[in-house]
Amino acid sequence: MSQKSVVPPSLDPLDFNGLRNWSLLLFISLVLFLFSSRLPIYSLSDNMAHSTWMKFYEDNGESTASGWPGETRSALTFDEQMILEVRRTWDTQNSEEGLAGSTLRNLRSIAGITTHLSEGFAVLLVLFLAWGITYWRPQLERFRTPLKGALAGAISAGILARLLKIGFGRGRPNELIYRSFPDWEPMSLENNHNSLPSGHATATGVLVMLLSMLFPRWTPLWCVLGVWLCSTRVFTADHWPSDTVIGFILGAFFVVLWTSILERQEERNQSSISSR
Repeated sequence: MSQKSVVPPSLDPLDFNGLRNWSLLLFISLVLFLFSSRLPIYSLSDNMAHSTWMKFYEDNGESTASGWPGETRSALTFDEQMILEVRRTWDTQNSEEGLAGSTLRNLRSIAGITTHLSEGFAVLLVLFLAWGITYWRPQLERFRTPLKGALAGAISAGILARLLKIGFGRGRPNELIYRSFPDWEPMSLENNHNSLPSGHATATGVLVMLLSMLFPRWTPLWCVLGVWLCSTRVFTADHWPSDTVIGFILGAFFVVLWTSILERQEERNQSSISSR
């Protein structure tokens, strides 16, 4: 008797409803990406984060990049504003911003440590070991196919994410002083122009989707974990916020895709054996 699928029908990309929902998620993600990266909504007038960033470099005898934000621009995008808010907490160590500033600095310190939980190679190693354990412990056999799907999904999503990084060539925000707008160098192999999508967020999407399939009752907790791990890439100024959205969706999609493919393959194999 075949086991019940761990892939929710509403998220199964091999099913019409699931494919429709993933298409909608992709559309929403692209809209959010364009809104975050292209729409200037934060005025430069009386912009405390931007003023603090400028003052920091002036006080240290450095000049800010003439190309950013540019003389013709009067506002910043969501991506730019969030990175400047993060930089304000680490460039101005002695800033007197009260509880809010102290909280942000503490969060950034925690983010600098926990961000390594979503390292691509670390996630692959954990998935591989967990998959191997299912052969050692027969009672864990029901986890075998989802773990195999997560492994295949992590590898597939990781390869595609790397190709997209090179193809898009989006500049990372961690050296904002050197950046111009827009800072894109398509087909770039330089790490500082491999920002989109976030590899860590892709691995996070893999983990969150796998855990949500295996332990659906705890899905809200896994989602909170996913939001935090993606946020760490922004707190450490390694990625723009919009990079993490695309990466997360990419990782989650490939997990359900491969798990669904493998489950269908197992069903066909069992049917073939039963018919003999």
